[in-house]
Amino acid sequence: MKPALAPAQPADTDWPRVGLLLLCGIFAATQVGKLPPAMPALRDHFGASLVQLGWISSVFNLIAALIALAAGLVADRVGRRTVLKLGLLALGMGALLGASSVGIGLLFLSRVVEGLGFVCIVVAAPALMREVAGLPRQRLVLGLWSSYTALGMTAMLLAAPLLIGLLGWRGGWWMGVFGSVLLLLAVLRAFPGSGRAAAAQQTAPGLLHGLRATTPWLLAGCFTVYTLQWMAMMVWLPTFLHDEFDLGLGQATLVVAAVIIANAPGNWLGGYLSQRGLAPAQLILGSGLVMGVTGWAAFSADVGPALRFALCVVFSFIGGVLPASIYACVPAVAARRQNFGSVNGLVVQASNIGALLGPPLAATLVAASGWRGVGPAYLLTSALSALLIVLAARAPEMRPGAAARVAHG
Repeated sequence: MKPALAPAQPADTDWPRVGLLLLCGIFAATQVGKLPPAMPALRDHFGASLVQLGWISSVFNLIAALIALAAGLVADRVGRRTVLKLGLLALGMGALLGASSVGIGLLFLSRVVEGLGFVCIVVAAPALMREVAGLPRQRLVLGLWSSYTALGMTAMLLAAPLLIGLLGWRGGWWMGVFGSVLLLLAVLRAFPGSGRAAAAQQTAPGLLHGLRATTPWLLAGCFTVYTLQWMAMMVWLPTFLHDEFDLGLGQATLVVAAVIIANAPGNWLGGYLSQRGLAPAQLILGSGLVMGVTGWAAFSADVGPALRFALCVVFSFIGGVLPASIYACVPAVAARRQNFGSVNGLVVQASNIGALLGPPLAATLVAASGWRGVGPAYLLTSALSALLIVLAARAPEMRPGAAARVAHG
């Protein structure tokens, strides 16, 4: 079947709608990050074990690691607007179910429903951002999108003490209910209809055929390595600081918040550099290698706490260039089949596989050889990421100006 023509790209960027879509992503990320601050209260309220809480925490990543590609295919078939609205609805319903939970089983079920909503949002929103962005700003806009995780997690770290103080552990869940309702109303107004006319009019097998090229899979592999490295550091950095430098929980939490938020300007830098015409392959390769060196030095080098903190900030900041650069070249990779949602779904799925694997792999290394055993792993994983991107760099979609050539060709 002949692929559908791409919808006409607007001349100017619709910044209010871009901002609304970014806010949807940030809000979805707050619902991922609301659980860790509430864990002590949940343990006391439900008598839950650490294993049970661990599963409740990781179910978001597990669902995304299993179904994000399928969600992208659905978005390409039925319309990204419909999938975004369903995602906000599911996120709100899951939060309501969680806020009214009387047992740990019901809370787990609520997280499954929220996880489905999260996947729908993060698959559909960047595809819609691409549709409302003017071509000169497309890569910049997608770079902005890549900061949703860091912004959402940091926002929840800052808001959690207030929410828990006012409403107990349910505070984050009630925030999810009201936030979902407000954003759904705003999205219904800003994006009426299903948007199916802008989606690829192809069968699911046709969209899957568009994923037979190696480039999307190589990019997905790079994203897996990135999130594996980044999440491993974010999850275990407080423990590392406590074990090695005897930092208290409050101090360690502030350090981690600073490291996390440093990722967001790195995302914006990646989008800006991509928009300026730098080759995505060079940006991904450079940021991946910096992550390897700084990750190794932060855990293994014999340096003081201040320098280790600086290394972690550089790790997160420069590392942020990598996902922004991947998102920037997704439109060109998806252009032939107009399957942006499918390619983006593959990237989301890969990133969540990395988020699932990173913390337990790091824990295994620490158990086997101490914290210094983690450092060499960063060099090894960065070498793997470099190999993947060197292979991907041969594709024409990875060269400077690919998006422009697609639009005008």
